[in-house]
Amino acid sequence: MRKALYMRLAGGNLKKNRQLYGPYLIACIVTVMMMCIMILLEGDRGLNTIEGGQSVAATLMFGCIVIAIFSLIILVYINSLLIKQRKKEFALYNVLGMEKRHISKVLFWESAYTAVISIGAGLIFGAVFSKLMQLILMKIIGGEISFSIDVSFSVLVFTAAIFAVFFLLVLLMNIRTIRIAQPVELLRGGSEGEREPKSKWVLAVLGVVFLAAGYVMSIMTKDVVSAITLFFIAVICVIIGTYLMFIAFSIVLLKGLKKNKRYYYQTKHFATVSGMIYRMKRNAAGLASICILSTMVIVTVSTTVCLYAGVGDIINNMYPYDVNMKYYPYSQQTSEKLEAAAEDTAKRQGREIKELYSFSKMSFAANRSGDKLIVDNDTITGIGTVDVTIITPEDYKRLTGEDAGLKKGEVLIYSEKESFGDKVELLGEEYKTIKTDEFPKAVFLSISTANCGIVADSRETAEAILHRYEDTTGQIIINGGMYINLDGTDDEKIAFSNALNSEATDFEYEFYFLESRQLVEKEGSYSFYGAFFFLGMFLGLVFIFATVMIIYYKQVSEGYDDRKRFDIMQKVGMTEAEVKQTIRSQVLIVFFLPLAAAAMHVAFAFPMIRRILAAFSMTNVTLFAVCTAATFIGFAVIYLLVYLQTSKTYYSIVRR
Repeated sequence: MRKALYMRLAGGNLKKNRQLYGPYLIACIVTVMMMCIMILLEGDRGLNTIEGGQSVAATLMFGCIVIAIFSLIILVYINSLLIKQRKKEFALYNVLGMEKRHISKVLFWESAYTAVISIGAGLIFGAVFSKLMQLILMKIIGGEISFSIDVSFSVLVFTAAIFAVFFLLVLLMNIRTIRIAQPVELLRGGSEGEREPKSKWVLAVLGVVFLAAGYVMSIMTKDVVSAITLFFIAVICVIIGTYLMFIAFSIVLLKGLKKNKRYYYQTKHFATVSGMIYRMKRNAAGLASICILSTMVIVTVSTTVCLYAGVGDIINNMYPYDVNMKYYPYSQQTSEKLEAAAEDTAKRQGREIKELYSFSKMSFAANRSGDKLIVDNDTITGIGTVDVTIITPEDYKRLTGEDAGLKKGEVLIYSEKESFGDKVELLGEEYKTIKTDEFPKAVFLSISTANCGIVADSRETAEAILHRYEDTTGQIIINGGMYINLDGTDDEKIAFSNALNSEATDFEYEFYFLESRQLVEKEGSYSFYGAFFFLGMFLGLVFIFATVMIIYYKQVSEGYDDRKRFDIMQKVGMTEAEVKQTIRSQVLIVFFLPLAAAAMHVAFAFPMIRRILAAFSMTNVTLFAVCTAATFIGFAVIYLLVYLQTSKTYYSIVRR
């Protein structure tokens, strides 16, 4: 009997509070659906049939983890807003004779109904829409499209189990809130915090410091290594700084305006400033969350779009020629044999070699101290701070078509870390530096984030450096390379590469590899960047949805708070038009402040993200800038539409 009563009360509560619980239920269904889709895609057997399928699966697995964590955060956050709005309702139950354990049982059945509906509907929609997402993913990565529907029962059970745990955690948090709260506290509910907040100067200053620290790290970081290393530290600083700025600094600023009598005691400022102080007290955390989510959307979408749109440039940077060969150790005899093998292979296959570059280079690890490059015990074992590559002027001209134009005692130097001064000390010998921002990156052993390229003034100087290195380490390290451009279709170029590779493997090397640009394009690169692009779009949708939910509940919360304020302001003599104008100006500031802050975050993050993209060989800054600007404009339009739509709910509550 009692069980049936609790079930009826729970069902009645959900119906009665449908304005609150309706969107929450939609949020739960969508998060379950998103998680189900991502897990189904990650486990799709069709990925095993395409080149680069493993990298695609790994990317999707990362997406599963992100969505799981994010789903829990958003469910907990929205639920906390719901409980806050219902505190008076729970207090009334308490006053009418229901004990806290009885209220807890009602909450249990409310959670049970929500969980069953959310998980059930989410799994159904996830299974249905997973096929559509699969088709989109395969289209993006160039995989074979299958029309079979493969929905794993174990995946559905696994997804259901994850969200069952999430709903259990939410229920336990709700029960704890009810158990520790006193009836008087519950009755106050939404009236908590109506006293004017105090200025928290320490937190405000810390907010400025954390935000400035994140911005400085982004602006001052000049190399790719530091950018990657400091990125997450900068992100944490900005997140902490954002929350402190909204929570503390905004109050300090508003109270400062209040103390300015010339500004404050104006009709248009008086009500706005006073109201904003209370609004920021209640909504600071939510607004900071919207700001962080908005920033995540813009950064995630813009970077993934940029990488996908610029995949051709990326491949050309990594593999500038049709055939890219590197080997160790270098000898003139080996170089001549490889050139002869390439010519013979081309004749047999009816191909014409348009360009053929053979070169040698010296590569070693060094520790950098200012303008000194030092080889010591650490670098001998391969542990260095800089990867140095030295080539001759002849090889530089062969690779770039440009003359280095070096005088005796000069070196052309390129650094992906901070630049060198007017001179560089290289293994104990000092050289005058001619700095450059461009260097044939094909000569580097890998897409390193700490490359340093040097062109010696002559072959003799390069050999002298080589001998000093030999004296230090007891070994000579000279790498060889050969790059080929030829005519023919992509398949014909791949066939040439395979044939040359088969012949060249018979030569004597300690280290050797040959890569075809066309084969790389065909096998893996587009799959990886396509999966990254798909994940970025998918996560972007998730973040946008979360932003929409938070904005909606902010509007609802503002509506209930402003309904009383609306009446009070009219009673003290303000006209309805003045009240509407005042409240509208406050709401506009509150809801568009996060977007403005997000724009500032993205602007300061741009230099650091640009350097991180360089690690992926994405050096097209213009493309990244266009993608970022387009993403921000698109998101701003969506944000405006969401605000206009949710504001209808706000005004419907205020005018009751």
